Amino acid sequence: MSIDTPQQNGSQTASSVDVDAAFAEVMARREERIESESAHEHASKSLWLAHHWPHRYERCADIAGRHVCRRCLWFYSISLVVFAAAFAGISPWPESWDNVMVWVLSVPATVEFIGGEMGKWKYNAKRQIAVTSILALAVGRGFYRNVQDQFTWIFWGPAIVFGLLWFFTGLWAWKQNKGQYR
Repeated sequence: MSIDTPQQNGSQTASSVDVDAAFAEVMARREERIESESAHEHASKSLWLAHHWPHRYERCADIAGRHVCRRCLWFYSISLVVFAAAFAGISPWPESWDNVMVWVLSVPATVEFIGGEMGKWKYNAKRQIAVTSILALAVGRGFYRNVQDQFTWIFWGPAIVFGLLWFFTGLWAWKQNKGQYR
């Protein structure tokens, strides 16, 4: 009576190869899952700067290894400069134009956001920076007027109308792209 060793019995050798391949596949899946969870955890911790998941990082600027939303970067920077300049008596247009300019200058960024979220055109960083810069002028000046007048529709009217348009467009886009924001 002889005992078959893996070298003597072809079926046992094939089976050990199958086990090794299956084990390697399980380990690869496990590593992939761990890597995905790690990337998701990193992204979720970075959302306060980027508020974009990794598949939309093209919408972010890389600053010191961190993803920062490009729209917010330009928007807050310019808005704060315009707001501060207004206290120094510097305005991008005559004060009598404020009501019209705040409304009109809010339109391009709103159209760009809605069109992008609805898939009418592809994301373009230069276009986004341009329309965001225009919006930031309006918001900075409108916020200055709001601080001066305690509560003014020059600021709050466009903020509510355009803010609701952006909110409902974002909500619609999120619903259309199920699973996008894990």
